[in-house]
Amino acid sequence: MSTDKIATLFRYKRWIDSETLQAIKRVDVSANAEKRHLTLRLMNHIYVVDMIFRANITGQKHDYTALNTPETPSPDELLTKMTECTEWYIQHVDSMTPADLVEAIKFQFVDGGQGEMKAVDMLNHVLFHGAYHRGAVGWLLSESGITPPKDVLTVFLRDHNHD
Repeated sequence: MSTDKIATLFRYKRWIDSETLQAIKRVDVSANAEKRHLTLRLMNHIYVVDMIFRANITGQKHDYTALNTPETPSPDELLTKMTECTEWYIQHVDSMTPADLVEAIKFQFVDGGQGEMKAVDMLNHVLFHGAYHRGAVGWLLSESGITPPKDVLTVFLRDHNHD
């Protein structure tokens, strides 16, 4: 897969993460506090894993000792953090060469185990991991009376192909 296609997938991620957080803001907290909290915990988990892999892909250390944080950010805080992180991924992918994509990168998992993945596999993990958890968020939104955003690439490409 070329870097321009991967960058498009990260632009899609930036868009759908934002749409999902906007939907979470519409949940009636008085009627669905627990479900709303869980949606934010899931979105924060996506963000934490994105940040962990951001560090791993660049060979940097990170300070995460778990796959979520003790505190739960607000939807607006998460939107700012997730957008900044995904913007970093878009810029990073845009700067990568085909050789960079297949470079094997060694890292340490949060649980202490050793890992090694190709850069492209790490990028794909970030993309697919977020999609998996946004699916659960969509279900929780539906159960809270909110129509979840259309988390499909075709809608993004149709409506945002100029991004």
